[in-house]
Amino acid sequence: MTVLFDNKAPISTNTPISTNSIDAAAQLQHLHIRQELQQKIQTALQVAKDLPPDDCLKAIETSLLAIQAYCRTVQKTFIVVEEKVTCDQYELGGRQEDSAILFRGPNREATVAICVTAKGSLLHRNDYPWTIYRNAGDVNPLEYLSLS
Repeated sequence: MTVLFDNKAPISTNTPISTNSIDAAAQLQHLHIRQELQQKIQTALQVAKDLPPDDCLKAIETSLLAIQAYCRTVQKTFIVVEEKVTCDQYELGGRQEDSAILFRGPNREATVAICVTAKGSLLHRNDYPWTIYRNAGDVNPLEYLSLS
């Protein structure tokens, strides 16, 4: 999912800090939070991939809400847009008759997204290509990595 950082880094007012130190601390914090988010998303995908379709969707929704809550604790913004789509959209390679829920950031191109289809396929992409965690036969992206 897309994470928008607000560039607020905690700065101690008790000791003088050089601008370079502030930049390095902010970059280190940014990197740590980014790694934490990637780990949380991967864990959610690994847990959800073996669940029935409805449970898979619920697990992803719950995990994304937990990630949003985590981001609030570190004063960061995590924006998730839930969109009902068909499997012929967003380069999923499926049919218009098959539906899915796409969780994406604010970018309408959905370059960062998680997709759960009604039949139970589970895909994720962070830029391109899609990574398939489970394929229930309703998706067939032209470019993908398969973990199923």
